[in-house]
Amino acid sequence: MVKAIITGASSGLGYEVGKQLKDKNYEIINVSRKRSEFEDINCDLSKEEDVLRTIEIINNKHNDFDVLILNAGIMPLAKVGEVKTNIDNLFNINIISSLKIVNGLLEIAKKNKADIIFVGSTASLKGYNEHGMYCASKHAVEGIVKSLQVELKDEPVRVIGFHPGAFNSNLRGGVIKEGYMKPEDLAKVMINIIELPKSVEVSEIVINRKKV
Repeated sequence: MVKAIITGASSGLGYEVGKQLKDKNYEIINVSRKRSEFEDINCDLSKEEDVLRTIEIINNKHNDFDVLILNAGIMPLAKVGEVKTNIDNLFNINIISSLKIVNGLLEIAKKNKADIIFVGSTASLKGYNEHGMYCASKHAVEGIVKSLQVELKDEPVRVIGFHPGAFNSNLRGGVIKEGYMKPEDLAKVMINIIELPKSVEVSEIVINRKKV
């Protein structure tokens, strides 16, 4: 059975990707604090000890993974100078945990010829009002994607930067906004990329919402 490890597959885009891959007979491993309908590794991605324990569990129990999707994230909004949320927590969840997970699992990914997908954002590529800290964390996602693509250019590992624009999810407290993209549609795009021949790497994809 093909296996996908997804951070943050308990809700939102991660859940939709997991559900659709499960329908295609993938085994799904969810890495998050919240329980899911998949097999769960309980992990608070803001805590280093949890992340290191998760890496150990994957190394010992799930070292046959075919796809690693770094999807988990949070998006507190405020102008720089007015930020009240924990900035360290934001960066730990949005990028530092992903860096540690990839660093700890890269040799297995090479051995398995696995895909590594980083879920960034259009905020990985430009700035937005009240998104300063979030944009900074997502620009770091773009940095590791570009660097890994260079470092792994001769390895059978596809590194993919997946950058959606605004879509409805629990990032905004579960508020549904008209005209925002649906996570199930974005999941279809990601799965189409995964299912391409291994000789084809969609190194980066930007998905914007379109008025219809």
